Amino acid sequence: MAHPYDLVIENGTIHTPTSTYKANIAVRDGKIAAIGGAFEDAARRVDAGGLEILPGIWHVHCHFREPGHTYKEDFASGTAAAAVGGVTMCIDMTNNTPLPTTLDMFEEKKALVAPKAHIDYALYGGGLYPRTVEALAKAGAVGIKIFNTRHIKEVYPYISELGVLDHGILYELYEATRDVGLVASVHHDDPEWCKRLTFRDYINQGRTDALAYQESFSKGYMYGHGMVAGLAASLYYARIVGVKLHVLHLGVMPEGANEMIRHAKFDLGQDVSSELELGTLFMTREQMEKVGPATYNWGYNPEAGWETIRNGVADFIVLEHAPHTWEEVQPGWQDMFSIPLGMTGAQEFVPSMLNAVNEGRLTLNQIAKLAAEAPARRFGIYPKKGVIEVGADADFTIADMKREAVFTKADMLSKSGHTSWEGMKVKGLAAYTIVRGEVVAQDGKLKGSRGYGKFVTGTATA
Repeated sequence: MAHPYDLVIENGTIHTPTSTYKANIAVRDGKIAAIGGAFEDAARRVDAGGLEILPGIWHVHCHFREPGHTYKEDFASGTAAAAVGGVTMCIDMTNNTPLPTTLDMFEEKKALVAPKAHIDYALYGGGLYPRTVEALAKAGAVGIKIFNTRHIKEVYPYISELGVLDHGILYELYEATRDVGLVASVHHDDPEWCKRLTFRDYINQGRTDALAYQESFSKGYMYGHGMVAGLAASLYYARIVGVKLHVLHLGVMPEGANEMIRHAKFDLGQDVSSELELGTLFMTREQMEKVGPATYNWGYNPEAGWETIRNGVADFIVLEHAPHTWEEVQPGWQDMFSIPLGMTGAQEFVPSMLNAVNEGRLTLNQIAKLAAEAPARRFGIYPKKGVIEVGADADFTIADMKREAVFTKADMLSKSGHTSWEGMKVKGLAAYTIVRGEVVAQDGKLKGSRGYGKFVTGTATA
């Protein structure tokens, strides 16, 4: 006789953005079937006694490097790392080779990664040609990612062909994205300003080592004031067009960006959202100096970032996963302006947030909002995902707030072979990662299989 429920999660404490309560959860056919009750008969039971149940955590800023750069990472290794860390849903970026900027290339990427994902995922379409946006949207893109930037030395991961520096083309991309109802997610910049000042004060002076780079970052040369200037123009054009704008790299930009977004959102009523990079809150100077070229940002002004959570400027939080191999970043100790810039974060994201809860800097309710419900709403996937409600996908991140760990490269599943957080101690780990009712990771061990993760389409396919 078949069981009425496939899975029952019992004895745990549920955390939503607005409430905390104890209840059992019953799952059937990958969906939440009931909340509250004894649910005596189930094919499988998970005892969550002493554990905290969150809606499945989203990581919306992942660079899994497939296709074209899979020696750094691929979809199997990246989603495995995310699963073990406690992530149930991710969004992958577009700086691949070939670029997913046309229908053919986007479909090629979809087919390539489909057999490999351990967790559910969405894909950005590459914003380069306004005429291809509609096709990308209809093919399932969750949004259009636009690189309004180029690296000052044309170094990957900023693929030069992806850079949209012409504001006329940017405007037309916004029009096309508006017309299909998707979000335009933008890495803003004024790269010529950045290039001139960085060369003048650092590279031409022979100051190119990792600490000189981080100094230039803190001064707003690399990833700084140019990004805010780019944002200023973008906000204006996006407001004229009426596109849903999503601002990437909040916290990386100097705090002038925070005020611009606050004004646009709350004074002008513009449809704009932003994601706060937790690396700019958690990466201490000591950690930055230890890992050097294994991180491109650090917390030189974390209080400004915390304020964006308090005042609503930050809509969600990420720990960007932008991996490169250990070997290719090591020359950055001598010349960090000439190496690929990035950091790791897929596996470390959830523990870093839980550690902040234990330190009293975040709450589990805030995590449920900022890393589950808010992104699901913004990308139009709510209430299918991002929420613990009857009828939603049975995605859960179940946390043990008492377990401790130290991040080490030996424990990382990323192909990059290292972690930007080497030696960092955390308290609070994912005990279970559950995707559509299946346990894909438990107590730091991968349980699921490649290909279980499903492609989640954007709203234009509805």
